[in-house]
Amino acid sequence: MIFCLDEPEGAKRGFLVTPNKAMPWHQLVCIYCIITGFTLGVALAFFFQGLILILPFAGLELLALGTVLYISAWRGGVREVISITDDKIKVESGRNEPETSCEFDRTWTQVVLEHSWHNWYPSKLYIRSHGRQVEVGRFLNEEERRGLAKELRRAITK
Repeated sequence: MIFCLDEPEGAKRGFLVTPNKAMPWHQLVCIYCIITGFTLGVALAFFFQGLILILPFAGLELLALGTVLYISAWRGGVREVISITDDKIKVESGRNEPETSCEFDRTWTQVVLEHSWHNWYPSKLYIRSHGRQVEVGRFLNEEERRGLAKELRRAITK
């Protein structure tokens, strides 16, 4: 998802780029608890009928599901903030606070959308200047990435 920010902290233009989230964390935990209750209920019913191995495998299944849901939610929390001022472009990336930050001189900065050699690989969107580059929008789909490239080019050339 791409959000245009109106003048964040003295910036002329800004963009907030985040991945699409299926649902908030508390809803994900509620659904996981419902699945856990149902699975353990069925596993305990079979366990008390003498099928002992059902319970450990149900536990492994729930552990795997919980791990995958947690990793998915954790990766969905990343965001990129692109701030464009009169003379600088700043790209910050992180979860709750900026973990990485790159600054470019606006005059020499290019927005490059590189297409892959094969159609099934996604393109990559770079902000480049003086031999340095940073990739933005790794988690966007092709249409969103092309739209972001167009908006960044428009904002930089103004």
